Amino acid sequence: MLAKTKENFSASKMVCDSLCSSKKVSVKIKAGFFDQVKDFFSRIFDTSDWPARWHCGNWTDFHGWLYIISDSVIWAAYFAIPLLLFSIVKKRKDIPFLSIFWLFIAFIMLCGTTHLIDALIFWWPVYRLSALVKMATGIVSVITVYALYKTIPAIQKLRTVDQLETQIEERKKAEQEARHLQVLKQAAEDLMAKKDEFMSIASHELKTPITSVKASLQILQRMADKNENLAPVAPFVDKAARQVNKLTAIVHELLDVTRIQAGRLELDKTDFNLAELIAECVDQCRLDDKEHHIQINGDKDLMVYADRNRIDQVLCNLLTNAIKYSPGEGLIKVAFEKQENGLVRVSVADNGIGIPEDKTGDIFDRFYRVENRPQYYSGIGLGLFISSEIIKRHGGEIGVESILGKGSTFWFTV
Repeated sequence: MLAKTKENFSASKMVCDSLCSSKKVSVKIKAGFFDQVKDFFSRIFDTSDWPARWHCGNWTDFHGWLYIISDSVIWAAYFAIPLLLFSIVKKRKDIPFLSIFWLFIAFIMLCGTTHLIDALIFWWPVYRLSALVKMATGIVSVITVYALYKTIPAIQKLRTVDQLETQIEERKKAEQEARHLQVLKQAAEDLMAKKDEFMSIASHELKTPITSVKASLQILQRMADKNENLAPVAPFVDKAARQVNKLTAIVHELLDVTRIQAGRLELDKTDFNLAELIAECVDQCRLDDKEHHIQINGDKDLMVYADRNRIDQVLCNLLTNAIKYSPGEGLIKVAFEKQENGLVRVSVADNGIGIPEDKTGDIFDRFYRVENRPQYYSGIGLGLFISSEIIKRHGGEIGVESILGKGSTFWFTV
């Protein structure tokens, strides 16, 4: 057996040596570069210059077939992988970094082709084709490495499965909370609509009996003024009249709110003297309050184009609040001036209890009342809301500047 192997080796060696020492080949190697390239591609499948690998070298059956089978298995695996990748890419067009997938498919297939050719060379010595395929493999591998390197930052930003699951859970939780908030919002809107409906009905129903009671009290006041025997009753009649006036004011506020909600708060604008209007408001407030001193500062000839009755309503509300929330004797300052933008700014300042800073943003909301005050103050929280809506419909602004324990300054422009 050993003798036979040596005999085969000697025969193969003679064939290999005879081809490698051929003068024809030697001449072509010495040819110019471009001639070599032309010769290379024109004879890409020519196998006459080399023997099959079985006939060149000391190959045993075991060694040769081990080489062939290994290359064949690698080729089969290298072709199976890109086929699987291709099936994935074909079905999933939304896969990120799709170009990288295609480069890997090309790279792996070319790598497999080199192993297939290496196995075939044992019978078919296409060394030129082998060199060309390896060159193509090298080019594609360099391009793949570069593309992968450029893609690394984007790949590193991809979320893991755990991160995606966490995000999905957070999104589900947020959606549930949003639906819950939507339900609460709808319930609040329904409740507010019912409240508005109730206020509209109640205010209209109360208006007629209050008017009747007010008229009756006015008759009693006149009778008490004319009849001395009724003099002891007069203070009680006056007290009842004041309470009816308060009730009338509340009904008017409720009516205004229903008009505002329905978009039916109409304005009757005219030119009027602002100083005269402020003086009237101050005199009206002084009838019910003798303790505070109200100071007025501003141009007495300043004219304003607005709804006089509505601005009177806003001023009276601000003055009433200044008196209410600055208990005891105190100074209240009313100032007005024309600004450079043509609007008139009116302010009402007191030295009262003030408003907490975190509450000033809500002070003009409907039914809002500042909690945790040291004393209880009457009211239903509609005056400032109505005042803000009146000023907004005039195209102006309203606001407040306040320091807790030192006082507040309410202002508006019109």
